[in-house]
Amino acid sequence: MRKKTNRIAGTTLTLALAVGLLAGCGGNGDKETGKASESPSASAKTSEEAAKPIAMEWLGYDSYGQPNPDSAVIKAVEQKFNAKFDFWYIDSQKWEDNLNVRLAAGEMPDVLKITNRQNLPKYVNQGILAPIPLETIEKHAPTYVKFLNENYPEVWDGVKYNGEIYAIPMTNLNGTYPTVVIWRQDWLEKVGISKVPQTIEEYEEAFVKFRNDDPDGDNKKDTYGLSDFALPNILGAFGYPGITDFKGAAKGDASKSVQFTMKDGNVVLTSIQPEMKEALSVLQRWYKAGLIDPEFITSENTTGYWADSQAFYNSKIGITGMSMFYHWRNEMNPDIADDTGGGQYKAFKESNPNGEAVFGVPAVGPNGASGTPTWDTASHPIAITTKAMEDPAKLELLLQMIEAACTDYEYYLMLTNGEKGVDWKLEGDKFINLTASDTLAEANVKGKNVLNAKVSYDPFLKQRDQFDYAFADEHAKISGYNAVYVPNVEAFSKYSNTLNKLTVDAYFKIITGEAEVDSFDDYVAKFRANGGDELEQAANEAYKQMVGQ
Repeated sequence: MRKKTNRIAGTTLTLALAVGLLAGCGGNGDKETGKASESPSASAKTSEEAAKPIAMEWLGYDSYGQPNPDSAVIKAVEQKFNAKFDFWYIDSQKWEDNLNVRLAAGEMPDVLKITNRQNLPKYVNQGILAPIPLETIEKHAPTYVKFLNENYPEVWDGVKYNGEIYAIPMTNLNGTYPTVVIWRQDWLEKVGISKVPQTIEEYEEAFVKFRNDDPDGDNKKDTYGLSDFALPNILGAFGYPGITDFKGAAKGDASKSVQFTMKDGNVVLTSIQPEMKEALSVLQRWYKAGLIDPEFITSENTTGYWADSQAFYNSKIGITGMSMFYHWRNEMNPDIADDTGGGQYKAFKESNPNGEAVFGVPAVGPNGASGTPTWDTASHPIAITTKAMEDPAKLELLLQMIEAACTDYEYYLMLTNGEKGVDWKLEGDKFINLTASDTLAEANVKGKNVLNAKVSYDPFLKQRDQFDYAFADEHAKISGYNAVYVPNVEAFSKYSNTLNKLTVDAYFKIITGEAEVDSFDDYVAKFRANGGDELEQAANEAYKQMVGQ
């Protein structure tokens, strides 16, 4: 704190010296007229202050690339709101680690994207986040508040702590669609399977043939059935997947393994449910049979965008998943010049020009259970920090930006897709994307999806992306698992990291055969003793209070 105070004091002294120098210059001029210098009027000061742009340190975006402050989008927003943005860049692959280093050093932006809502209590207790009065949000973003209340009222609970709002909730229309299942259709045909597998037995039959029947035709036994992206799909054939993202959980994201579902009217933790023991026994058997890529521990996504599957692109495995319908769109949009499909389908075709990918369905287990993880209807909330709250104009600016993003369609298109006439155009009410090939990093550099503050406004999305959502309705209406949302509880911050480590360790060891399947029971006991029971009880109480039970 002392260092911060000294910095402020130094700034004040510098300003004082600057004012003194200006006053001296004014005095010299007045000597020529023989008049004493006069202080500017209060109204003149107010006018000067009003004309000065609001400076905002911005980390309210996904930061795949460093935004160019001179890009047309950035300049247009700055002019519209009389603002000046200083962009923080945090590597999206190392977000938690790199951000925590800067926060621990006492740095903080003005606007902060919260990638994991369960971090919210921690940020509050660390003095990073300030409460935001609902009345202020309603005053400056009335259209957005109405949209939330009518369509996603549940998202408000995810930004509260001790009854106060600490961030602006953002929504996710794609959370109404489960994550997809993608097969190598050419591999299925090569090994003599004409029907895309549906049951767990049909999955296993395909995986055995992928391993043994040389589907890539290189005369080597170097192909496997699956890697980590498909593991939640297999777990889902027995019940709610105990881990919904193996890579994320292994990297320390507790939200990928410490999740909740309902059983017998109570909130329960998913990873310790007995059906997961049965699922892990199947995976262990498959691993011993060589059906699972032995490198699944280090993930099939080894570089780049999180949804990329290098193992699938490189013809190592025959099924992938974890991503959304638009990632693997394999039908071309006639309104996009030179359309090559979804980003991950495009990457796959670049590696396998003669290969083909087909949408499948989640594996159906012995008791009829089936489903892949479904994204939350809430996206990453956007918070304002305690530093920014020292100037009320910054909160007002943020809320005005959010309101504009859901009241002006063409302005929204500029925020999300770039410069009109350069990056996109409208033909009647039809949106034409002229730069669909931009990578996420290239888009950020141009200012795309940087200053929309993660606003995802359903009416504008459906108007812009009519083709995509028609495709989703045809190919992605599959079974999925929705986590039960539980309001922020302190026990999560207290125990989740430990519980995540226990879960990752147990699941990986059982799958690889390093531990016996029966060791699952020891894991459950240890999990409960290390905060699991306390967290489950706190989650139940918070949930029942939320729903009024």
